Amino acid sequence: MSERDSRLTRRQLVNRALGFGVGLPIVGSLLAACAQQPAAAPTSAPAAAAPTTASKPAAPTTAPAAAPTAAAGATKPPAAAAPTVAPTAAAKPAAQAVSDVSGSLNVWNYFNTQGQKTILTEWQAMFNKVYPKVDVKYVYVEFQELSKKVIAAAGAKQGPDVLLYGGSDLVQMYKVGALKSMQPYWDKFADKDKFPEGVLTKFDGQIYGVKPYVNLVALWYNQDVLDAVGVKPPTTFEEVTPALAKVAAAGKNYLPLAMTGRPDNQGDWTSWPWLTGFGFSYDNPDVAAAEQAFTLVADWSSKGYIAKESVSWGQSETFDRWVTGDVAFMQNGNWNIGSAKENAKFKYGTAEMPKGPKGSSIYLGGEPGWIGAFTTIPDIAWGYLEQVYSKEGDIVPLKGAGSIPARSDLATDPQVTGEPLLAAYATEVKTRGTEYPPKGGALIAQQLVVAQNWSAVIAGQKSPAQAAKDMVEGMKAAAS
Repeated sequence: MSERDSRLTRRQLVNRALGFGVGLPIVGSLLAACAQQPAAAPTSAPAAAAPTTASKPAAPTTAPAAAPTAAAGATKPPAAAAPTVAPTAAAKPAAQAVSDVSGSLNVWNYFNTQGQKTILTEWQAMFNKVYPKVDVKYVYVEFQELSKKVIAAAGAKQGPDVLLYGGSDLVQMYKVGALKSMQPYWDKFADKDKFPEGVLTKFDGQIYGVKPYVNLVALWYNQDVLDAVGVKPPTTFEEVTPALAKVAAAGKNYLPLAMTGRPDNQGDWTSWPWLTGFGFSYDNPDVAAAEQAFTLVADWSSKGYIAKESVSWGQSETFDRWVTGDVAFMQNGNWNIGSAKENAKFKYGTAEMPKGPKGSSIYLGGEPGWIGAFTTIPDIAWGYLEQVYSKEGDIVPLKGAGSIPARSDLATDPQVTGEPLLAAYATEVKTRGTEYPPKGGALIAQQLVVAQNWSAVIAGQKSPAQAAKDMVEGMKAAAS
């Protein structure tokens, strides 16, 4: 499947959350949804979310950064990308004075579901309390066409005032000078310390984009199966294999674990927590670390703990397999909460992904906000994003689509903690999130190499040692 197809598939997946609310697209190239050193592992594993009974139908939800670094190989954008007006809006306190500025603000996006439109409407209302004379014009462009339109407009020194986009080709937008650095505004933003490094996208050391919300994976479990075999959700890599083995040995034809093994960016997304758990990263593509992760998954595949046919499963097919009721665990995202509440006929819950000896990182998807390089009103553009990044604005995607707020001070908000299935995800955002796409999309070719070898190991086509060697060599070749 092509990179574009993978993104669209994950975007469609989120819409499955209609039972819990209308889902935002999970983006980064995954739409689903950042390649750096693994985030520090939490000192203790959070308790698994209390099991949910399937009979309660849903109230809505949907919802995937290590410290960002400058995009590899990225060159500085043309001079037009530099701010033309000194930022003034950033220093405003929470209770902002009403502005007398008039005009229009163009916001390009690909939000097309009712839940997404509700989010945009609420953000606009917040913005217009401060800028009542500025008309917000939302310009809808199909996801697969948006980056092309932005890049083409930049060639004519035109484009949006604000862009809401999370695809994997952001580095290309940066290189053609379509994006303006947000750094001058972010430096003066009073709440900047509330956002973890993993939701920031940097190019050449400057912050250009910030995600207000995220989508990511955790470990789902079927409580009925776990009760039947006497297993608890594993919290470490060491505990995973014994737990899967006990499920397999129960003699009830249970599938211990459902996960995607596809050789595309969904496979890269799924493999990331396991690879980084042994110390692998794009900055440190260690063969030994990769082999350890591949040995783990090869063992599961050879013993039937994961299905060999999972090499053709995306996140959607993985969920469909789990929801049948005979699968103990599933690695999948918060965008499935609505569908689980609607379709699962058993008790279930979510737990944080197990951690390895080197911790473990998890990709964070979501749509960052960007300021267009050729806007003539950068202060007003920031004024809009400042509302999006406010405490009030950051909770809006949770209410409209179930996406998890990026702000750390909302992790314990009753609207987040009131949904037990989100607890594991919220903890992961704070402690293990990694930027997606890695380095703003500069590593797409390397990501594909990772996914292909991950898939080959699950399929039994390569030994762990061969796959690790091929992967690291392939990554180096793709980077050259």
